[in-house]
Amino acid sequence: MVACLLFLSVTLAAIPAQAQFAGRDQCLAKAEAAPDFALAEIALWEKNGAGTDARLCRAFALLFQGSWTEAGTAFEAVIAEMKGESPDVLANLWARAGLSWQEADEPGKAEAAYGEAIRLAPRDVSYRLDRATVRAGQERFWDAIADLDAAIVADPKSVDAHLLRAEARRELAQDADAMQDVAAALALSPEHPDALLLQGNLLAERRDYAGARAAWTRARQSGGDAAAGRAAAANLEALAKFEQESAVTRSPAAPRQ
Repeated sequence: MVACLLFLSVTLAAIPAQAQFAGRDQCLAKAEAAPDFALAEIALWEKNGAGTDARLCRAFALLFQGSWTEAGTAFEAVIAEMKGESPDVLANLWARAGLSWQEADEPGKAEAAYGEAIRLAPRDVSYRLDRATVRAGQERFWDAIADLDAAIVADPKSVDAHLLRAEARRELAQDADAMQDVAAALALSPEHPDALLLQGNLLAERRDYAGARAAWTRARQSGGDAAAGRAAAANLEALAKFEQESAVTRSPAAPRQ
């Protein structure tokens, strides 16, 4: 997100900055650090004539505040005022709107916003990944895969694209194809905890428990306290319990006295 702000502060140089804040950089920094306080100052800045600049900053402040619906509405409104900006700038803003609608649990609006970002910047794979995530969240896995296919064509080295497509393929019971995507992700990032976790999950579903244990062990080591590391640790614990119970079931009954 900081990178996005820096990107905007440079590329929106054509928009005049006016009083109240020294300029966009100061306003955007305040919006990130203290959005509640920033909103009050932005209102005064806009009243004093800052115009589009203030409304853009307000959208970011609402985003940082977690006021998702208001942020989505604000981004879409300010984008309508910025028709003269470059496609990359507008795509970036549509993606912020998409994130806001996604967090607001408005998948239809999120998908539409990400679609605008893709239309304006079709080579930026991050927007494809964002829309694929929304589509997968609606269990529209084939639509998600369509976005991920395009993302991988544009950037074959995108680990996230391979992983997301592997997860979608797993949901569609395409385990062999999912494993190929996991292998591609691990070839690019051999100790990626999410890839190792998914590899272990797929192997466990094949009843390759030794392979699953090896993958989960690596995921736990590389993931640490992150979500993938914790999930791998839980899976290893469950596997150990399963194997212990299976061993008891298989053991011969004790002779009667």
